[in-house]
Amino acid sequence: MPKFKEKARMIVEALGLEWAPIAGRFSDKADERGDKARRLRVCEAFDAVRREKVVINLSKDNCTCAGGQHFIGLSSMPLEKLAAVLADGHKAYESIEAAMASVKKQPQPIKRGSVLILGPLDKFEDDPDLVIFFVNPVQADRILGLASFKGAEPFMYYPASNICSTVTNTLAKGKPEINFVSVFERYVHEWSPNELIVALPLKDFEVAVESIPHSGYGTTQT
Repeated sequence: MPKFKEKARMIVEALGLEWAPIAGRFSDKADERGDKARRLRVCEAFDAVRREKVVINLSKDNCTCAGGQHFIGLSSMPLEKLAAVLADGHKAYESIEAAMASVKKQPQPIKRGSVLILGPLDKFEDDPDLVIFFVNPVQADRILGLASFKGAEPFMYYPASNICSTVTNTLAKGKPEINFVSVFERYVHEWSPNELIVALPLKDFEVAVESIPHSGYGTTQT
């Protein structure tokens, strides 16, 4: 049995998740089971994994979004250019200067490997770096409550965040991350307005699963 199959089953059943958890792991070697030719944005890769239950290798060769490559650490985009996209392209900030001031305060991507391997958690044999959930608000509350059962510290939400920044933010902070899915990504992909993304470092995911029988956010009635 794959290493995480039972843990994935437990949290899906306890919280009634529609979508199984997605694992993400950086490596310098592609997963042999994974598709490395399919050309996708990071957000498209997330969606393909959850809907098709496939393993995808994202690298500079097949990640089609320059911003996505930047945010998952496969390449580097000058912050001035990123700020211009946010201010002039998305109109997320009133000026490039305002965008720069915000971007500079956010975790900066670093290279963690030449490939980001994404796939269903229940197919993973090696430890993932993070576990990603597409959930509704109630399920998000429960996942974060479970992960905090043994203690927690506050963590920051970064406005005007895109989906790919979830990877950098989770690993840089070493804490859970909530991503509300930007209006631009939601519009392009026609995703439900009722779902968002929660990502956990592996250590927090394992605490969440272990806490299901004991926490009021799990199966215990409060």
